Amino acid sequence: MANLAPVLILPLFYKFTPLPEGELTQRLIALAERANTRVRGVFTMHLSSKTTAANAAVMGLGNTRRIVLGDTMLDRYTPDEIEVVLAHELGHHVHRDIWKLIISQSLLTLAGLYLINVGLHWAVETQHYYASLADAGTLPFVFLLTAIFGLIVMPIGNGYSRLLEDQADEYALQATRKVEAFKRAMTRLANQNLAEVEPSALVEFLFHSHPSVRKRLKHADEFAARHDLKASISEESSAPASSTEPAGMPSNGSSTPDTAH
Repeated sequence: MANLAPVLILPLFYKFTPLPEGELTQRLIALAERANTRVRGVFTMHLSSKTTAANAAVMGLGNTRRIVLGDTMLDRYTPDEIEVVLAHELGHHVHRDIWKLIISQSLLTLAGLYLINVGLHWAVETQHYYASLADAGTLPFVFLLTAIFGLIVMPIGNGYSRLLEDQADEYALQATRKVEAFKRAMTRLANQNLAEVEPSALVEFLFHSHPSVRKRLKHADEFAARHDLKASISEESSAPASSTEPAGMPSNGSSTPDTAH
């Protein structure tokens, strides 16, 4: 399915066009080559027909793997900013994060099913709350056990995801050394995709699969300090603006951005 997605499934919903040859295309392909990730080319996905949210990704497997940029990103981001966003995505490929997440989620799912099975047997065979395991009346109890397990496991899965995202940020910074571009890109994405800049610690712990924008900016500053790089950008551009336009971009009267991943 991952192999077919960029050539068969997603084109049913979005138009894809090759990005014309030029400096940006060459830079992104060179970045992929440095990450030992072979791609078939760079393509534009026309997201603007359905959303104003920006995105960039490496899609497909094997002979269908390609770099995909949303036209909403090409319209608003500098080449340096696009490069660091793609470097973050390539970091996931370099670290094999997709497989890590598949394995971890599979293990958590198996553990959940096992514990639900134990709880159901306890309710039927020990407490005799139900006539049998096949009793339809057990369904609400099973749903309750599933919800409880989800509340326990979700923070674990999200915490692991945040760790992988932090490692991908580190890879992007190491691969590009463009700290200011990284900070501008994170700030613009926060504004354009309406991300919460600094959620409460509890909300982030329970529900967020990515580090907060504030933590990612801090990570960039710490990277710059470790490697003696210039990371400071004006406070106006580093703090997400209250308007619907990305920081540092003049307003063009566009609509409020949709929430995105």
